[in-house]
Amino acid sequence: MGEKTSFLDALRNEYETVQHSPTAHAAVEEYKVIDARMRKSFRWLEKAITYLNTIKSPIQHRFNLGHGIVFESPRFERGTVGQHTQNMRGFSVIDEINLYYQICIAKPITAEMWAIDAELAKKELERANLKFAIRRIQDGDGTVRRCMVTVAPEIPAAVVFRADYQTGTITATLVNADRFDRVSLAFQSNAIKEQILEELLKFILGMDRAFLHHSRLAGIQGRPT
Repeated sequence: MGEKTSFLDALRNEYETVQHSPTAHAAVEEYKVIDARMRKSFRWLEKAITYLNTIKSPIQHRFNLGHGIVFESPRFERGTVGQHTQNMRGFSVIDEINLYYQICIAKPITAEMWAIDAELAKKELERANLKFAIRRIQDGDGTVRRCMVTVAPEIPAAVVFRADYQTGTITATLVNADRFDRVSLAFQSNAIKEQILEELLKFILGMDRAFLHHSRLAGIQGRPT
C-alpha cells in the first residue's frame, strides 16, 4: 500500500511541475494568434487564386487513373476560396479555409477496353469524383465484350486547412492535388505563413515538393470520395 502511495505522490509532483512550468504550453499559440494566421492565409490565397483564374497556369503533374485514362498536360482552370468560422470565448475565429479548384485538359479522354475492365474503371472514376460515360459495344451476335469510356476533361481538386485551437495543429487535406488520392498533413500553427502558402501553390502547379517537407503525414485515404 505504501508503494502505491509513494508512486502516486511522485506522479502528483511531476504533474504539478508540468502544470506550473512556464514552457508547458508554449507550443500552443494563443487562439487570437492562430486566428490572425488563418485570416492572413485566407486573404493571401484569395488574391493568389484570383491571379491563377486569369493566368490558367500549366500544372506539371500527370494524373494517371489506369485503364488507359491519363490526364496529360493539365492546367489550372478556376478556383474559389472560402472559410468557416466558429465562436470561441465570444470571438469569431476561422477554423477552416477551403480551396476548391478545377484541373483541366484540352479535350475529353476516350478509351476502349474490355467490359470487365470498364466496370473496374467505373469504380475508380467514381472514387475520383470524375464525370464520365460508358458506351457498350455489341458484337454481331449482340454480346457486349468491349466498352468505350469517355471521361470529361476536368479533375475536381481541393485543399482544406482545419485549425484545432486546443492543440495548435493545422491539418491540411489535399484532394487530387498531384495524383488521384486524398492525403492529410499536419502542421503546427506557427508554420502557417506566406512561405508555406507559396510552397503549397508551387506543389499544386508541380513546380516543386517543398511543401511536403514542413509537415508530418496525418493520413492517407486512397482515392477521394
